[in-house]
Amino acid sequence: MNGAVILAGGSGERLFPYSSASLPKQFLPLIGNRSMLQETYARLRRHFTCDQIFIVTQAAFQDHVLSQLPNVTGEQIVLEPARRDTAGAMALCLSKLKDTFDVLLFCPADHHIEDGVEWSSAVNTALDHAVTHRAITLFGIVPNYPETGYGYIEYDRADSPVCNVVRFHEKPSRQVALRMVRSGRYLWNCGIFTIPCDVGVEAFREHLPQHYDLIERGFAQVNETVFEALPKVSIDYGLMEKIHEYLAVVPAFFPWNDLGSWSALERVLNQDENGNHTFGQVKSLDAQNSIVFAPKHEVYLYDVANLLIVCHDNQVLVANKEKSSDMKQWLPKLTDKPEVFQDRTTEGVGQRTH
Repeated sequence: MNGAVILAGGSGERLFPYSSASLPKQFLPLIGNRSMLQETYARLRRHFTCDQIFIVTQAAFQDHVLSQLPNVTGEQIVLEPARRDTAGAMALCLSKLKDTFDVLLFCPADHHIEDGVEWSSAVNTALDHAVTHRAITLFGIVPNYPETGYGYIEYDRADSPVCNVVRFHEKPSRQVALRMVRSGRYLWNCGIFTIPCDVGVEAFREHLPQHYDLIERGFAQVNETVFEALPKVSIDYGLMEKIHEYLAVVPAFFPWNDLGSWSALERVLNQDENGNHTFGQVKSLDAQNSIVFAPKHEVYLYDVANLLIVCHDNQVLVANKEKSSDMKQWLPKLTDKPEVFQDRTTEGVGQRTH
């Protein structure tokens, strides 16, 4: 039997002030009326029954999960005792689920994916390959422009729905990204993958022995002290990059965005004739190339350009749109909150190469 795990423990503060440490983006609607978590769960329900889907998250978010997903029980929520990045989250899930499921699909809760034929085909292909070939099988998005904010998977391009992985590449410069896209030998690393449980346990044994010890200890014996002893490491950096020659990848064509920053909304929101991307009640005159996210506010723009405007409750963020991707550097100084962006858990699985 196969199962699915939704990674829902991230803090999502690059979407400040709409997303916050206490209510991060996976529990909020960004596109449409449902939260990102609800959208992710609905996509997986096409392939898994309710009792085959699990959510790994922080204890502080348990009530959000239960309120947003009525079909989920406490038994299906895997609580991280501390923040130890995505390798820790995955090891915790394997400790609980390895004796029940043959293959697990891991999927971030906060990505925008169009639920259609391409998505279903990729899921079925990856699950089938993981089962029959006992291989960790990644999803790689076929790129259609030279994105510099994602990591790339180099692969042996073949006339096959599943291909071999050559190596991972860090976020490239625009010039390098352009060469990658033109070559047709690279895919965006979206952080979604299927993994046979026995193969995953063995990979942890060889490359992350402390995580392996946690898995072998068993879920019931894991506590905060044991979990805090784990090194903080992403699953890509700690595991995937070290075993790339044993990985497979499904070149996927479904529309995908990780929505990791406000600038990412330009790829999913409608654009007006002046290059503005807006959500909410927004009216503009002689305004160009701006992003406005204001679900519950009226916003009026006049004779401005290249702005990012976000309205949420009693907070308003106005910034140079071109600097929004650098929020990690300037937001802690602006808000006098040095803890912002520190010590995130499962946000951005694959960020080491993504």
